[in-house]
Amino acid sequence: MPTGVLKIGTSGIVLPGNKSTFPEEFRNASRLNYYSSLFNSLEINSSFYKLPLASTFAKWTDDVCGDFKFTVKLWRGITHAKNLQYAESDAINFMQAAGKLGSKAGCLLIQFPASINFNFATQVESLLTLLNRINNNSQWRMVVEFRHTSWYQNNTYKMLNDCNSSLVIHDMPNSRTPVDYEPDKLAYFRFHGPTGRYSGSYDDDFLSRYARQIKDWKKQGKDIYVYFNNTIGDALKNAQLLQRFIESKILE
Repeated sequence: MPTGVLKIGTSGIVLPGNKSTFPEEFRNASRLNYYSSLFNSLEINSSFYKLPLASTFAKWTDDVCGDFKFTVKLWRGITHAKNLQYAESDAINFMQAAGKLGSKAGCLLIQFPASINFNFATQVESLLTLLNRINNNSQWRMVVEFRHTSWYQNNTYKMLNDCNSSLVIHDMPNSRTPVDYEPDKLAYFRFHGPTGRYSGSYDDDFLSRYARQIKDWKKQGKDIYVYFNNTIGDALKNAQLLQRFIESKILE
């Protein structure tokens, strides 16, 4: 059985210091270019607040190399619209612009607020169906993050599977993903910080435990995406340490 693909990064570009502290070969390059030498993926959160121009997406592809992948977070005007009453044209425009990432497109992150509980299952399914329809040649792998525990049930998992989507595994207090949840083909992790406030640092025991889980699922052929969203805290250090734990043979 072929092993899965592993992508690790931070939610937004997190780098130490300013350009004067970068390695010499990156001091005249973009921050994204340097970042892509450290990690092989980036979760773009800015698209949640404002849709970048198509030309901006296209430029980003020139700043990274190899098998780098971008995750793009769907605009809040869609996911956080009152009662999920959004304009379809907004979703179409978003997907057209983000499509400029071409082969660098990874996952489309669809995060709903706590106010969207399972009573909105029909509306959520309609949105996922729409996104599937305009997902050009399945360019994006769709992942869904819920912030209400009513979603953690078999009916949800079936709906996501039917809509070619995967459940985000996250640790936000009061809505964290059940510890016994096991993904099918794609495992997508979001770490929001030990307190869920995008700050702080995860300890070595926490990271080594997840490193073992990730290595196990990867051996089973599951693709893994991992992002640290504790960007006020130690997202950079935590992501780098997790990488080292995964690469270490000690945990095998």
